[in-house]
Amino acid sequence: MNNSWHLGRYAGIDIRIHWTFLLLPIWIYFSSLAAGSGAVAATVSVAFVLAIFGCVVLHEYGHALTARRFGIGTRDITLLPIGGVASLQRMPRNPWQELAIAVAGPAVNVAIAAVLFVGLPILAGVSLLPIAVAGLLAKLAWVNVVLVVFNMIPAFPMDGGRVLRAMLALVMPYHNATRVAVGVGRFAAVGLGLVGLMSGNLMLVLIAGFVLLAGGAEMANAGSPAERTHLPSTATLLDVNGEEIAKIPSSLPVVSAQWNARNVLGWLSSDTVDEFLVSSHGVAIAVVRKCDLRQAVRSGLGAIPIERLLAGHFLPFRDLGSGTAA
Repeated sequence: MNNSWHLGRYAGIDIRIHWTFLLLPIWIYFSSLAAGSGAVAATVSVAFVLAIFGCVVLHEYGHALTARRFGIGTRDITLLPIGGVASLQRMPRNPWQELAIAVAGPAVNVAIAAVLFVGLPILAGVSLLPIAVAGLLAKLAWVNVVLVVFNMIPAFPMDGGRVLRAMLALVMPYHNATRVAVGVGRFAAVGLGLVGLMSGNLMLVLIAGFVLLAGGAEMANAGSPAERTHLPSTATLLDVNGEEIAKIPSSLPVVSAQWNARNVLGWLSSDTVDEFLVSSHGVAIAVVRKCDLRQAVRSGLGAIPIERLLAGHFLPFRDLGSGTAA
């Protein structure tokens, strides 16, 4: 992510902090001072907020490490003022896998809260913790409960939105499940925004706006480059005169010519086939080998749409219009 700083690499995943995150502890500190708290109390408030974001990082690791079990890498985890984002290389189309990845984050917060709720009385009983520290840890336990509840709101990009889509995708097509989940999320975002406006909570208003934008992005991603067809084992392409042009395996993944090479490669990374079909406006126009696409990405062409790579002959392909290789 641009405008962010690298904090370190743990378990093979980069941790980054966006510059806007720094505004949060600064605001917390001076707000505490303005409220009449001393410098020590303001510093404790900042430390408490940083402890909360430590739990957020562990939450994101829950997503990332679960995704790794399904062969999905994580580019980085970035901290923002409104939370953390684990940038997975892709989201699985298997509903059970998406469900597992989505609930893994809140499960970490449940575990943290459980450890604190169980451990604090034990430590207090043997007088190992100062009262002030015990009070802060008790508050941290409840914050983790709030994080679970808040993240399970059915709105993208929060975990509840992905859980809802995964459950819907068990009984309906993926794109339809995304459309329904995004609709529910937008409704929830409007509710959050109204609550924020009525209560004067600017953070809720910002989150509501972010959810609305994220819903649109999720719908765009749902028009994925890799949709497997469910046709017979081969399909015959005919020209305008009814003459056969080519026979192609219709079980190949079909990708949109408008998608860039890096996105296509990400969606095809878990597919075992060696070739894929390229479609433009609903018509299959070429067959491309995945190894050639991978080479194009390695050559620095990952941000270029497939159609431009084909037109410029930067990507070898079999032209279905002529049955020849280019």
